[in-house]
Amino acid sequence: MWEQKRLGVVTEVTSNTVSVMLDPDITAMTRKIGDKTYYIGQIGTYVLIPIGATYAIGMVSQTRKESVPDAGQTGARYVLKVTLIGTIKKGRYETGVSLLPTADTVVYLLEDKDIKAAFSAYQQFNFSIGQLSLFENERAYLDPNRFFGKHVAVLGSSGSGKSYTVASILQKVAKFPDTHIVILDLHSEYRQAFQDNGQYCELTSLELPYWLMNAEEMLEMFVDPNDENASVQSSVLQDLIYASKKSKNPRLASVITIDSPVFFDLKEIRAKLQFLDTEKVVSGGITKEGPYYGKFTRLLVRLESKMNDPRYAFMFEPKICNDTESVIPLMMMIFGLTGKARVTILDLSGVPFDIVKTIAALLARITFDFNFWNPRRNELPILLVFEEAHNYLSMTAEGSKAARKTVERIAKEGRKYGVSCMIVSQRPSEISETILSQCNSFVILRLLNPTDQSYIRRLVPDSFSGLDSVIPLLRQGEAVIVGDAMPMPQRVQIDFPDPQPTSTDVHFFDKWKQTGAKTDVNEVMERWWNQQRG
Repeated sequence: MWEQKRLGVVTEVTSNTVSVMLDPDITAMTRKIGDKTYYIGQIGTYVLIPIGATYAIGMVSQTRKESVPDAGQTGARYVLKVTLIGTIKKGRYETGVSLLPTADTVVYLLEDKDIKAAFSAYQQFNFSIGQLSLFENERAYLDPNRFFGKHVAVLGSSGSGKSYTVASILQKVAKFPDTHIVILDLHSEYRQAFQDNGQYCELTSLELPYWLMNAEEMLEMFVDPNDENASVQSSVLQDLIYASKKSKNPRLASVITIDSPVFFDLKEIRAKLQFLDTEKVVSGGITKEGPYYGKFTRLLVRLESKMNDPRYAFMFEPKICNDTESVIPLMMMIFGLTGKARVTILDLSGVPFDIVKTIAALLARITFDFNFWNPRRNELPILLVFEEAHNYLSMTAEGSKAARKTVERIAKEGRKYGVSCMIVSQRPSEISETILSQCNSFVILRLLNPTDQSYIRRLVPDSFSGLDSVIPLLRQGEAVIVGDAMPMPQRVQIDFPDPQPTSTDVHFFDKWKQTGAKTDVNEVMERWWNQQRG
């Protein structure tokens, strides 16, 4: 039986790869064993290399023909480049290879039944997210503690199936009684996917009061860094906020800091800034401009534009969250501590784009700070899902410095405090490398942009090299999964979510062929005027 599975011998060994020259009788690149036909040299397939009492498992990453003088009429032999990814010892699979093969070591085809020991390494958790693409009737099992607890990146071009993948994965844990997931939903996609165990919150109807922002977030929103008076504005604004927090919270006055999540009166601060900006003083009988005269003009314009804009009423015109204690029910709702839901969907689709990044920073930070101060943080692990993360975690000017710094801190320290991230993006190359480099699991769907592909290759383990070439060719909902939570890099068809998120593509051609489907412009304009989404 072993002779039937023989492929060839090792001809070259490096630190993590080997070259395998196939036997001269292999010309068709297929082999039938029992009722199954195996394709030899297909990218992403596996081989077995005996090394003493252990077996190294390798993944085929390249196939080529090489000229060989004694190769008969063809004058060439097939050569495989194989990436070493794991070891089977006494029937158990272990990630990594400690003992390397030597030249002339025989290499064998890995049958479906042989690889079950590796694929079932984490089967005891009974957590599977899909079907292995290259093996019939074989499920992809992973370690859910490592997967959710050490940060996840779900990456793929538009239309590759990111929303379906996220919904499918989260639905598998949303059924548990003490799950706590917060989704930042930029396009109102996930409400339908979590009808039974989720709570949906339109941020425009939810109060997220301004006084929850820390100093950095407040300054990013109101102070223009290009203003010549920016440093003065920042200093005075912080002093006024700090003083207001102390005066409005006498019980906490001795311990309050500028970043404490306690109530202060922004309208009073605006009035004081207006006074300083127009103040004139009399000295020696002469009226002069005050020390801050005209220095807060642009700050006041930015401040008043936000406070007077009805789109920002959820933040600057709170009707319920008007004192420090009112934040308690808000926190209970956001983190699903009311017992009504296990997934909180925060719909940001109706929020002005220029403030989305500030809200993302605020929600991420209060989640981290909440568990930072939670003495029972180990009892409340929280997963934060950052949809369309490139919009606010970007390294470009479009991103938010405050959001990026907060999520970078969560990426580096969050698991110590029971806070984990799921980064979802179609442009990974724009996201902070600090954030993605801390992700221990990558779910990589079809990626077409060469810059994004190159960026991913730098971040993921070397064992990924066997599958990177298939990334542009993946089907919708099919992903390459690599990281600590998987026994080895695997190509997986993700299970279809049930129910689905509302992210189905519009079929332009089919719609254009139909007749009778009319748009009521009056209805659309009324919704637009009243800021009501369908």
